Amino acid sequence: MPKKLIPILLFLLMMCAVAPVVAQDTIIRYKRVLTPNYINLQYAGNYGAFIAGAGYYLNRAHTLELVAGYGFTTKQKADKRIHNVFAKGIVVPATFDLQKGWMLAPVMGIAISRQFSGAGNTFVTLPKTFPDGYYAPNAFRVHLNMGVRVRKHIKDYTFIKAIEFYAETTTNDLYVSYLIKSKEVQFRNIFSLALGINLIMFEKN
Repeated sequence: MPKKLIPILLFLLMMCAVAPVVAQDTIIRYKRVLTPNYINLQYAGNYGAFIAGAGYYLNRAHTLELVAGYGFTTKQKADKRIHNVFAKGIVVPATFDLQKGWMLAPVMGIAISRQFSGAGNTFVTLPKTFPDGYYAPNAFRVHLNMGVRVRKHIKDYTFIKAIEFYAETTTNDLYVSYLIKSKEVQFRNIFSLALGINLIMFEKN
């Protein structure tokens, strides 16, 4: 399978998962509990080069959100293919109306990811072949994200009710440990940029 098709196939699988909702969208306006409020697609961000996830609003004010998803990194971007599963909590402290259906909001988040790699250098506990303290277990990582998003409301009766574009800077506990232990690693070196889009299907729970 051409590697360039992988992100497209992931997106199609996510859309197929909500296909029953699409077919009934003109009749049913309230989602089921497990149906996501939005589909999340992201490029980069420490848990995969290509990321697809499902987003949920946790309160009526939409100031708390949860995204669960999958990230994939190709062999061209790493020594081996890397797979990640993650859960990300998001806080939206404020929202600003830009008029004409556009809104701006800062966002903050914390995520936990589990990495799977065929390179043999990802592990939950230190292998017996390594001396104590030689490596720290790195299969699980904690991520800190900060960014901004812009939102455009479309129409209430369409399948996609709104669309959000966002950019965020992100780091994780492993990079922070590099900053602490190495004099060569600078503060700016532990952050990376992620770009994403949210396709909002249900604005109410």
